[in-house]
Amino acid sequence: MNKYPISLKYGVIAGIIMIVIIMLIYWGGAAKLAGFLPVLAYIPLIFLMIWGGVTARRKLGGFENFRQAFLTVFIISFTANIMFTSFNYVLFKVVDPSIPQIIKQKEIEALSEFLEQKGTHDEESERQLKELKEQDPAPTIQGLLRNYLLWAVIGAIFSALIGLFVNRPDERPVIKAEE
Repeated sequence: MNKYPISLKYGVIAGIIMIVIIMLIYWGGAAKLAGFLPVLAYIPLIFLMIWGGVTARRKLGGFENFRQAFLTVFIISFTANIMFTSFNYVLFKVVDPSIPQIIKQKEIEALSEFLEQKGTHDEESERQLKELKEQDPAPTIQGLLRNYLLWAVIGAIFSALIGLFVNRPDERPVIKAEE
C-alpha cells in the first residue's frame, strides 16, 4: 500500500501545471524558452509542495517526525520534476527539435551583447563565445539523467526547508497570563 498518496497526487498536479506553463510559453514563441520565463513554471511547484505538505499533515493528524514531513514534500517535488523534465526532453527532442538551436542562438546573442556592453573582447571572452557556438544543444539521455539527479538534489534542499515549515503542529497551545 502506498504510504504517500497525497504526495503523489500533489506531485502529479504540480507536474501537469508546470507542463501547461511551459507549453503556454512555447506557444508564445519558442525563443521565449531561452530567457527567464521558464523559471516561472517552478512557482506552482513550490506552492504545491507547501500546500500538499500542510494537507498531508492535517489528514494524518500531524507528522510523526521531520523525516515523514520531508518525504511527503520530497515526493511531491520528485514526482513533478520527473514529469516536467521528461516532458521537456520529449518537447525538445521529438515535438520540436529546433528549440535547442533557437535557445542556443538566443544565448549567443545575449553573451555577445553582454560582452559588447562590458567592452571586453579579450581572448577569454572570445573563447567562451566560441565554445558556446560549438556546443551541441540537442538533448541526450545522459543529459536527461543528469537533470533528474540535479532536480532531485535541488528538490531535497527545498523539501528540507519546506518540511521544517509543514512539520509544525496546526494549533499552538494558548498561553494565558497568570492572574
